[in-house]
Amino acid sequence: MEDILGDIFSVKIKQPDPKAGDLLVAVPFLDDGCFCHAVVCMIEHSEDGGSMGLVTNRLSGYTLDELVENIDTGEEIPVFIGGPVHNDRLYYLHTLGALIPDSVEVVPGLYVGGDFEAVKDYVSSGCKVDGCIRFFVGYSGWSSGQLRKELNGHDWVVTNLVSVDDIMCKQEDAAWRTQVSMLGERYRLWLNCPVNVRLN
Repeated sequence: MEDILGDIFSVKIKQPDPKAGDLLVAVPFLDDGCFCHAVVCMIEHSEDGGSMGLVTNRLSGYTLDELVENIDTGEEIPVFIGGPVHNDRLYYLHTLGALIPDSVEVVPGLYVGGDFEAVKDYVSSGCKVDGCIRFFVGYSGWSSGQLRKELNGHDWVVTNLVSVDDIMCKQEDAAWRTQVSMLGERYRLWLNCPVNVRLN
């Protein structure tokens, strides 16, 4: 059964090395916890120094005010699972640019990190959060050569980020399906897969 699923749902094309801002789209049968139907935004990648990314579409079940003290959100702001590494720390992607000092531009219009006091002020002032800033617990990390091994094993498809809104406004399986639909006809069969491919 494993071999059949691999043949049907894997596209065995050599994947390029990802760069900052690229997306990793999980193959349908990758059922490793938070990586099931995951869309990972790469923050940095180096064959020598390892890689870092954030799973952008997996809800944690927590809201920001449950995890951060002394923040007045005025609304329930969801927190996502960025990955299994350092899941006691908060990370954030945003489109706010210079409004958040010391943030780093990943691709044009998308930033990571920055002054958290500025983030808290932004949120507490009632400014728009949905689509503008997304919070994560933990991140996804790969040691030197580990991600290349997974790419060679056909666990991920590397693709360009077409629209920042696709990772800032969509979540769970809908976000994964959006990315798969943009991969082309070769990947069309993936859209028929449930989250657990063995139930299909």
